[in-house]
Amino acid sequence: MRTTKLAMGLCMVLAAAPSARAEVADTKADWLKQPTSADVLGVWPMGAWRKSLSGSAKISCQVSVHGALMGCTVASETPAGEGFGAAAIALTPQFLMKPATRDGRPIVSTVNIPVNFKMPSDPSRLPSADHGGGRRSLSSVPWISAPTYSEVAAAYPRRARNEQVAGRATLSCTFKAAGKVELCQTVVEEPKGYGFSTAAKALAGRFVGPAETYDGTSLVGVSTQIPFTFAVDMLDPAKQVIGSPQWAALPSGEDFASSYPAAAAKANVGQARVVMSCQVGPEGRLAACAVQSETPAGLGFGEAAKVLSKAFQVRTWTAEGLPTIGGSVRVPIRYNLPEEPAKK
Repeated sequence: MRTTKLAMGLCMVLAAAPSARAEVADTKADWLKQPTSADVLGVWPMGAWRKSLSGSAKISCQVSVHGALMGCTVASETPAGEGFGAAAIALTPQFLMKPATRDGRPIVSTVNIPVNFKMPSDPSRLPSADHGGGRRSLSSVPWISAPTYSEVAAAYPRRARNEQVAGRATLSCTFKAAGKVELCQTVVEEPKGYGFSTAAKALAGRFVGPAETYDGTSLVGVSTQIPFTFAVDMLDPAKQVIGSPQWAALPSGEDFASSYPAAAAKANVGQARVVMSCQVGPEGRLAACAVQSETPAGLGFGEAAKVLSKAFQVRTWTAEGLPTIGGSVRVPIRYNLPEEPAKK
């Protein structure tokens, strides 16, 4: 949840993009596949690798109903400041888990995962930076463009479609010019034999990321891992499975203050809540927003929220490997007008 203080003493509370809350599970999430030692070498922090440093990290993640990790944060890392926490998170697209269940249905759950980075003892077996340890990699890429919902549904492997089988794949790709990726190799595919890896590779050309980092360093030659989730519900046009999207851009405090309804200000209305349903368009911009609820009604909060929708932007690909473009999101907004302090 994000809270922003606005001009004129107005406080706006904007709920984050829809995220499932963890429930009490009957059965806990369990491993289907853990990264290998070679996978760990592939994300080893470059600085630590050059200093022959071993390390460890503990990360806290949610496990989606599809068994993908999302919302991961670093709980601890040793030694501090050497990048092992970020490296552990970069490894998460390669984890496969069986989701927790409640009453026989999969639910979102939370797990704590320790990751150890132990420097190999035999120097002659150490890979070069181009083939593993210390290779430059980038995680949580803010994709400018990514496959749309309809494109992913159309790429769903035929055999899996016919047998109503869900699957996942993770590709390791290399950035080339203009933020595009190439040389994509499969690092995870589950279940095998249904064509999920082939479908993922066919979609890889649709990704466009930044061409350089914030400090101007080119990303050409940098590796990244792209997760893909193929959910059976995607085959039903009436259902839109986009997982837990994240905001890439939000309206500023000034935007909210300037759009505050005049009628509400005149009536000195202190609190209001609006819930919108919006389609996700190109580059994650919101479109065709409709007001689902507005409290209090008749003071213009719904129309004000629709105007603000132009400033929202959703990330085009979720951490669990699902598209957002072409899907829909629920956007709840609450306005709070703090009471003026009592005069002494």
